[in-house]
Parts: sequence; structure tokens; C-alpha cells
Amino acid sequence: MKTHFKKRLQLILTSTITVFVLIVNSPILTAQPFKLYAVSDMVRVFEDGYKLPSMNDTIILFGIRGETISGQLAINARKSLTNVNVEGINLKNKIIGNAMPPDAVRWNFVGSVPVTKNTPNQPPSALVRQAPARFPEYLMSERQIDIKEKTWQPVWITINIPENAPEGIYIGNISVKSGSEEQSIPLQITVYPLTMPSARHLNVVEWYNTSGFSRFHGIREAYSPEWFDMLRKYASNMVEHRQNSFRIDMDMIKIERSKDGTYSFDFSRFDQIAQVFWNTGKMDYMETGFLALRGEKGWRDTNFRWKEFKVRKSETGDSVTLPGTEVIPSLVAAFEAHLRQKGWLSKTWFHIQDEPALHNALSWVEFSRFIHRFAPDLKRMDAIETTHLLNDIEIAVPKLDHLASWYDSYKSWQQKGNELWFYTVGIYQGSLFPNKTIDVPLIDCRIMHWLNYKYDATGYLHWGWNQWNEDPFKDVGMHIGDGWHVYPVKDGVLNSLRWEEMRNGIQDYEYFWLLENRTKILRDSLGSRFFWIDPKQRGKEITGLVIKGFADLTNDPQEVSDAKLKVISELTNFNMSPRIYVQTNPVENTLLTSGSSVEVFGWTEPGTNIIINGQELPVSKQGLFVEQFQLTASRNAIIVQAKNTNGSKEITRTFAIK
Repeated sequence: MKTHFKKRLQLILTSTITVFVLIVNSPILTAQPFKLYAVSDMVRVFEDGYKLPSMNDTIILFGIRGETISGQLAINARKSLTNVNVEGINLKNKIIGNAMPPDAVRWNFVGSVPVTKNTPNQPPSALVRQAPARFPEYLMSERQIDIKEKTWQPVWITINIPENAPEGIYIGNISVKSGSEEQSIPLQITVYPLTMPSARHLNVVEWYNTSGFSRFHGIREAYSPEWFDMLRKYASNMVEHRQNSFRIDMDMIKIERSKDGTYSFDFSRFDQIAQVFWNTGKMDYMETGFLALRGEKGWRDTNFRWKEFKVRKSETGDSVTLPGTEVIPSLVAAFEAHLRQKGWLSKTWFHIQDEPALHNALSWVEFSRFIHRFAPDLKRMDAIETTHLLNDIEIAVPKLDHLASWYDSYKSWQQKGNELWFYTVGIYQGSLFPNKTIDVPLIDCRIMHWLNYKYDATGYLHWGWNQWNEDPFKDVGMHIGDGWHVYPVKDGVLNSLRWEEMRNGIQDYEYFWLLENRTKILRDSLGSRFFWIDPKQRGKEITGLVIKGFADLTNDPQEVSDAKLKVISELTNFNMSPRIYVQTNPVENTLLTSGSSVEVFGWTEPGTNIIINGQELPVSKQGLFVEQFQLTASRNAIIVQAKNTNGSKEITRTFAIK
């Protein structure tokens, strides 16, 4: 009896173990060698999984026609993977079945670079991670890579939405393969019935140089056909990222002096280089000049000095070096005339010398006036570090922290008809301001251009498109990567994540411009009774959801996306009946004390009934309605309800009540 029981028990245990082994080894429960996750394009995914961002099981994106949008997925390698590649990114309209062109969707593995020290003058809370560490940074050209066990590999997705794309939701899958293993993740893109302006409404320049042509591109002969081919690749990359201004040195101008002391100038090389950029069809402006130099003490010197010029003597062919005071009067006068003849004068900005500060402002003013005396129609422009020279410049470009500190002075000067930009330089900038060094949040590069809109800064200048050191892949340099936004390869450049997000932020600016332009068209159609309509106010209110101040900005990608969707909603609903425009004084989100009053101004189309906070308002024959309301902590919003025979709308403006 006992023996029989033992045999039965043994049989049961053996069967159980067999079933358990079969289940564990089944394909269903065997651990997958890798897994895919959707992450925001505004965050970095580190190889070692440091502080992983929020993850989802579907890549969900949105945009408008003509816009380039970014997405990101992360591959978590649970085992070592070989020959990993990405396939099958086909997008079809969910309703009508139209497919986006195959070349509209691109992908790149993201490469990392070592950062050995952090950006100075930044508190730890402003940094993504303490150095030393490897930071995900550039879009690789490799189409197949190996991934180490227990690491994370980000993949960047770029979608160029065609200008003729039908609106709607486009769906597809992204497949990642390694040998016989394959995983997929859904991709969903909503295309809204709006179009990205082809014209650029934010002026942007990144200074480039060609000194790396030999080392990085193997081009040893300057101005050869290969040299110009590479320059065209540079220019193409710049305009693809919505840069609309380029810099060119006046050293390209050849100077000759005759026996009687008169000068002649050969602009052919200058023109040839400039034409490369004009031929893109997307460059609006050219920067040149820089005829002054710092004094012998460098930055701290209180005086500037003129450049010297290499001049060919026409009678002998010999070259001589002449002081700037002798050459510059003839040079800039002839240059201005040449630009006028080419049709480029109104598109040219002239630099005196970079970054004058208070200690040498008077010297800079003297040099600026000297140039202006001989070329009065050249617009002067410089990156500046003081307000003490604004009477002698047409385009001021203060550093971002200086713009914040002295904003009232710059704004007052701008209101006289001048143009205000800003520039950044990461390691020499005050803390907490948006920055483009590698170790600060990637989202900074995006929302930096929301600052442009909020504070009426119509341009952005940066000095480092490709100021590479010996090996930018291994050494981020003293500027922690801020010296370049692209990486060199033999046949061109690779984009950094920062460069991609900068383009996305410039496109965001265009969203605000679209809303501003739509409002301006409405105002201009209504006549002088509606002088109070400020076309920029609503856009600035929406930027306030992301930017509270120069150094008070969100790090949350969702808040950026939500604000951008709000702009889309207002644009797509703008001309839907009942048509209505609402503006408050003060602007939305202003901090008020309880019992404070808010003025409400509005326009609506005929036949529309208006109720605000439960009170029906009279509407004039011209569509005007106005009223003021007291707000409290329990009632901190202006709620406008509009209704006519075609439908209804509700508009809310919220305020902070103290």
C-alpha cells in the first residue's frame, strides 16, 4: 500500500515538474531579449538607465503640414544584441488610407559622448546628471549596431509631414530586429489642418567655420569644387533647421591699391560664398564685418583697435600690410555700394566687434560711429554685454541673462523702432536660464525660443554651429558641447539632439506667429473701434503656461505639448461659428488679490448671444462687448459663453488669486 502510494506520488511530482519546465521554456514566458518603449523627444535616455523618463507603449505625436516633428523610442536590451536595425516605418491615414511618402519618416540610433565635467555656475538641480557620465547626444549614421546586455539604446524618429498631407490620424508600427528576434511598437501621428509657414518669422543664426574641411572632410584645397560642395551641405543643413541668416568674413574681399593711393576691391570670392547660402532659397540675411579687434589686454582692455589689411600694390604686385584707418573708409563705402548693386544691402547686418561690455563701451561707440560715417546705410549688429551703446546700434543681441537683468532698458530702446535679439553662451551665463550645454535638460533647447516670443526678441544668435576641437566625439570641450550643434563625418555632418530640439522650438515660435497673424487679420478687418486688440497677447498667455519668467521654466514635456495643442485648438476653431475673440486686462494667469477686477473686451459675429460668468452682455452692431468682473479665490476665472444658431463656444481665462 505504502509502496503503491509512493509510486503514484513520484509519478505526480515528475509530471508536475515536466509541465513546469515546458511552461517556463515556452516562447510565451521566456524572457524577451529586448523591449521597446516610447519616450518623449524632449528627454535623454542614458545607456545605463539613469533616471529613466516616463515611458509608454505607443509613440504618439502630432503636428501640422510642412512641420518636421521628432519622436523617440528606447530599446532595453535584457541580453546582448547583435546586428540591431529598425524597419517597417510606414504610416497610413486611419480613415482614408493615404500613406505618407516613405522618405517622410527617418530614424537614427542615438550616439553618446563622454562628459567629464559639468557646466559651471549651475546648481545640481539645473543639471540632468553629474559628470563624469556618457550623455546621449547625436544622431548616428550607422544603420545596424550591437547593444550590450542590460543597457538602453535610444532611437530618434524624424517625420517630415508633407505640405499636402490630408488631416487626420496616421498609424503604423516601428519594428526593431536583432537576428531572429523582432519587437514592434505602434506609432500614431495626428496631422492638423494647418500649415507651417515657409517664411521664417524668427531670425536665427549659428556661426560656422570651414577650418575643419581638411581634418574632418578630407578637403585640402580651399574653394575647390569639393570645398563648395561641402559648404552647400552645411547651408542645406542649416536651412533644414530653419536658420535664416549666415555669416561671411570680409577677409574674402581682395584689396588692391594703385600708385595714386586709390583702392579697388574684388568681391568675387565673397559673392561666390554668399551665393551658396542665397541659393538655398531660405536664407533671408547675411552677417559680416568684424573690422575691429580687442586691445592688447584682451577682454579687459578698455579700447578696441582696427584690423590691419593685406593689400596688393597694383604697380608691383607686391603685398603690403596697411592700418585699418587707411583702408576702412574706402572699403566700407565700396562694400555698401556693392551690396546695394547686388540687392543685398537691406539683407546685410554689419558687426563692429563681438561682446563689448561696459568697460569698453565708449571705445566700441567710437568705432561704430566711424563705420557709420562712411557706410550710413549698413545696419549695425553685435552681441553686447551692456546697455551703454544703444544709440549706435540697430540690432542689439544681449546675452540672455543680461536681457533678463536689463529688460526694461532694452525694451524701451526696442520700442523706438530697433530690433532686439538674444544670445547664449553656456559656461559664461547666469544660472537657471535656458542653456545648450549637453548636461542641462534637453527641453531647454526647445523652450528657449518660446522666450523669444514671450519677450518680443525677434532673433537668436549662437556662435557655435561647428566650432569643433580635435575630436568632438571624445571631448566635449571647455564649453561642454556648446561649441557645436552638429558632429563631423567625412561626407557632411550629424545632427545633435540639441540641434533637433532647437529646430522644433523655432517651429513652435511659428505656431505663435500663426495665431498672432490670424488675430491681426481680424483686428485689421474690424476698424478703429477695435484698436485694443493685441495680436500677440493670446500667444504670450499660452507661452506663460510653460514660461513664468526668464529663469522660471518647465522641465515637463507634457506641459509643452499641452500648450502647443492649445494653440492648435485656438487656430482650428478661430473661424468656426460662432466667431469670437476675447481679451482680458490684465492678461491670463496674472496674480491678483481677492476682489480685484478684470476688464473683458470682446468681439463676436452678428446674431451671437454672449454670457460671461452668468451675466448676459449687450453686443453692439459692430460685435463689440465689454465688461469688468471682480474675481475671488472661489471664482478665479472669466468664463465666456457664446451661442448662435450655428453652435456654441466656451472660452475660459484663469487667474491666480492671492
